[in-house]
Amino acid sequence: PGDRKMHVRSVTFAIAGAAAAAAVLWFFSKKKGKGKRNKVAILDAGAQYGKLIDRRIRELKVQSIVLPLDTPAAKLKEEYAAIVISGGPGSCYAPDAPGFDPAVLDMGIPVLGVCYGYQLMNYVKGGKVTPAAKREDLQEQIDVDPKCKLFRGMKDKQQALLTHGDSVKTVAQGFQPVSWNSNGDVVAIARDQESLYGVQFHPEVDLTEEGTAMFTNFLFDIAQLAPDYTPLSRHQAALEEIRGIVGEKEVLVLVSGGVDSSVCAALCKEAVGEKRVHAVHVDHGFMRLNESELVQEALGKQGITLHMVRCSTEFEAATTTNASGKTLGPLGKITSPEDKRMIIGDTFMRITDKAIADLKINPDNCFLAQGTLRPDLIESGSHLASSKADVIKTHHNDTALVRKLRTEGKIVEPLKDYHKDEVRALGEDLGLPHQLVWRQPFPGPGLAIRALCSDGTAPPPLSEP
Repeated sequence: PGDRKMHVRSVTFAIAGAAAAAAVLWFFSKKKGKGKRNKVAILDAGAQYGKLIDRRIRELKVQSIVLPLDTPAAKLKEEYAAIVISGGPGSCYAPDAPGFDPAVLDMGIPVLGVCYGYQLMNYVKGGKVTPAAKREDLQEQIDVDPKCKLFRGMKDKQQALLTHGDSVKTVAQGFQPVSWNSNGDVVAIARDQESLYGVQFHPEVDLTEEGTAMFTNFLFDIAQLAPDYTPLSRHQAALEEIRGIVGEKEVLVLVSGGVDSSVCAALCKEAVGEKRVHAVHVDHGFMRLNESELVQEALGKQGITLHMVRCSTEFEAATTTNASGKTLGPLGKITSPEDKRMIIGDTFMRITDKAIADLKINPDNCFLAQGTLRPDLIESGSHLASSKADVIKTHHNDTALVRKLRTEGKIVEPLKDYHKDEVRALGEDLGLPHQLVWRQPFPGPGLAIRALCSDGTAPPPLSEP
């Protein structure tokens, strides 16, 4: 425990120091007349660690956007000041390798390749990538060259996480090896004069002890970005997004009582005014005793009037159809968490029709707002957050029906670029009750899905005896 406290303090001081250094570097970058927009593009090669890259960059107060790996260089050059190519499960030399525009590496924009991105950079530039003799999934000591800009100010020996089945066999011409593992294999390359860097390890995870420092060097020393992506600027951007989408129309918000939907409702009220916001609380039968009434009271103190929809019987009997055409349900007899997620999510959407009818809202004059977060989209495999990553689990606010409404432009999601802790901070800034912002676990669907169910039959064995 003592070591852990010292580690937390050291990380806190390191981040504070990085922020101070970033401010100085930003001043000089402005003096140099940098004209690029202050955003980083994360080109997604299918890594579930992609959201951690996103987090690390945002924690350093720089805006990052996840884009498909095959995004054209021309688009990137217009809008982004730096690029990170994520890891991924594929092989860059395989016939079915994800598409990539090689011109991305010739634009004069700083690029950091991580794991698959490192191999791809080396391969595109003429180096050789081959299957490793043995797959690595471990934390190990690496040596780095502190003279390289990416590793400037760091000790030459440090711990890092490596997870890969391919390795760089021959370094591409013009690149310098700048890091090696315990076997002497090259695990990082650099072309400082063109600001191209590749690392086999994962700087976005805690097991790479100097990972934050690497991102700090890349963003502020190499790319010379400004740390201006602050909670205040993001709050204003969320309000502008709501106003831009809604215009003079109305908003229907489904409020579960959790922090995400509550913050979404408060943002909508601030953006377009109380009279045009219809907040609906669905009492689906999964709430704790008297919880719906407590939610109604808490939000009422914020000037948000909840329209209550009592529908526990409807949810118990609810069904839906999956992608293969199979009917799932009724919900009261379902044991699979994934099936429950799909049924609950689709039923939520159908319940909105009843709410619209009760409130006499014109559907053509109303948008549906929901508190979808960035991890919700990533874990659901949504193209909005990741074009290549597999589904981890379906979220009730990112089902097939929700995606259809999203495609039709009928949904407002002002928190889709936020992570949970960022939403909590915004909730406190909005003045929401502390117990609502920090409640654990989450209400409603979360409890229904987490409750372990059984139909009395034994599950299949995990492996043959």
